[in-house]
Amino acid sequence: MFDARNELFLCANHFIEAVEAVRVQGAALQLLREFLCLNANAEIVYAPDINAYFLRLDEVDRWGNKRVGMLDAVSTMPFKAIDVFRSEIATWAPQDYAHVRDTTGLNALIKLGLPVSN
Repeated sequence: MFDARNELFLCANHFIEAVEAVRVQGAALQLLREFLCLNANAEIVYAPDINAYFLRLDEVDRWGNKRVGMLDAVSTMPFKAIDVFRSEIATWAPQDYAHVRDTTGLNALIKLGLPVSN
């Protein structure tokens, strides 16, 4: 049985959607895994009813991983996630995201203030 306390809200959707559109599907999770030293079974889940992304962790990562934040994770994870994604986005040049053509990806880039050409 899954424990809902092991799901942590991430940041604004457009950060995750931009990373996924520019890099590859799964890139956002890979960045979080590297930064937070997460176990392989961590996953990003999307809740369509509230239009939000969550980081789903196992018991070890949720309550024993100091990088996740343990008790403070609910309040700190959105800030940690946004720092990870902003660091990635800061490395991009226009040629890195020129290939993005899907609406979700383009909207995410626009929300980030990145110049896109149709």
